[in-house]
Amino acid sequence: MAATRCFVSASLFTRRATFTTHGTQPILLRHTFRHGRLYATAPPQNRTIANDPHPTPRPENIAYFTGNPRYYQDVMDLNALIRKHALSFRDSSQYKSIMAKPKWMTLEEMQEFLEYKLVRSTYTELVHKLNILYTVQARDPDVNRLLSRFVKPGAALVTQVKERAGLDEFGRSYSYGSRKTAKAQAWMVKGDGQVYVNGTPVSDYFAEDVDREVVVRPLEVARQLGKYNVWALVKGGGPSGQAAAVSVAVARGLVIHDPMLETAMKETGLTTIDTRQVERKKTGQPKARKKNTWVKR
Repeated sequence: MAATRCFVSASLFTRRATFTTHGTQPILLRHTFRHGRLYATAPPQNRTIANDPHPTPRPENIAYFTGNPRYYQDVMDLNALIRKHALSFRDSSQYKSIMAKPKWMTLEEMQEFLEYKLVRSTYTELVHKLNILYTVQARDPDVNRLLSRFVKPGAALVTQVKERAGLDEFGRSYSYGSRKTAKAQAWMVKGDGQVYVNGTPVSDYFAEDVDREVVVRPLEVARQLGKYNVWALVKGGGPSGQAAAVSVAVARGLVIHDPMLETAMKETGLTTIDTRQVERKKTGQPKARKKNTWVKR
C-alpha cells in the first residue's frame, strides 16, 4: 500500500498528524507523544467502501446470531402464522378433534434432515405448534407449504381418515381384541343371546365363573344382554387372557352396532387393549425381580 506522509508541526513533543492513503481515500492518523512513547490512533472507518475487496456485510437474519439458526427461523415463521390467524398458542383442545393428524418427523429425523439442535421439551413444543397450524392449513397455502417441511419423508401432509367399521350384508360386525398373548376375533349379529367361543358355548369353554363374567361384561354395561349372538375365535394365552381378549372384541362389536355406546365403553375401559404382560425371568435370579438371599459366608 502506497503511503504519503506529511507532518504538521503543532508542538515538538505533543502531537503530529500523518496522512496515508487507503486506495483512493486519504486517512488522517493522529499520533500522540506521551511519557516517552508515540501512540497512533485513527477514526473508525466505513467498512462499506466500494473498492474494498473484502466487504463484511451484516447478516439480515437475526437468527444468525443464535446457536441454532435454522430452528429459530422456522419457529419465528410458525409464530407469525399463528398470530396471523389469531390462534391460541397454549390451547391444545383446538386440534384434539382432528381424527388423522400428519405424521410429523421424529426428534432424530429433525436433527438429521433439518439440522436442528433439539431436546425433547423443545421438540414437544414444536409439534404442538405444528398441530395448531394444521387446523388452518386447508385455507392458507403459506401454512400448507411450511408444514410440508416437517412431515416424515415419503408421507403426505393431509392423510385420509379411516372409514369407521360397519356391518356387512348380513348385519354382522367384525372386531378383534387381545390380552397378554391371546388374540381374539368376534362376529356379532342381533339374536337371542347365544355366545360361542371356538365353536363351544361360553359356559362350557370357560370353567371359571369369573372368566364367563368377563366375556359378557360389555353386554351387561350396554344393557344388551340376550340381544346379540356372538361367535368368537381365540388362540394363545390362558383362560384369563382369552376371556379378556374376547371381552375387548365384544365391546368393540357393540360400538359398531351402536356408535352411541362408544363413550360409555371408553369410560369403562372395555374397548382399550391392556398391553401389560408378565416380565420375563432373569438369568441367575429365581424370578423376574426376586433375588437370591445374600449369605455373607
